[in-house]
Amino acid sequence: MTVKREASELLNIPTMEVCDHVKKVLSENQRSYSYSKTTKNDNGFVTTVKPVLWPFILSTKMNISFVDYNEKTEVIVSTQSQWFILGDVFNAYDGYIRTFFDSLRKYS
Repeated sequence: MTVKREASELLNIPTMEVCDHVKKVLSENQRSYSYSKTTKNDNGFVTTVKPVLWPFILSTKMNISFVDYNEKTEVIVSTQSQWFILGDVFNAYDGYIRTFFDSLRKYS
């Protein structure tokens, strides 16, 4: 069973600028986890979130996609655990998304 989480936010800046800000966020390591294996695709980015402090906790896929509304951009972030994860007991996946948006707001 896979655990999925998703959130979105509408930013008052164009998609190209948001894309640059996302690159900056993904190049930063957070206090308790890091982004790795980041790739860009037609819809946005795919990265892997890996805890740093707890090396035995498994990594999680994070998708970052954009919806262009001329001078505004909706950023949609979703996480997807590995298939055998049964639950998100510590609410880590929502935390990854929340921290991502907090970091993105610093640049936008």
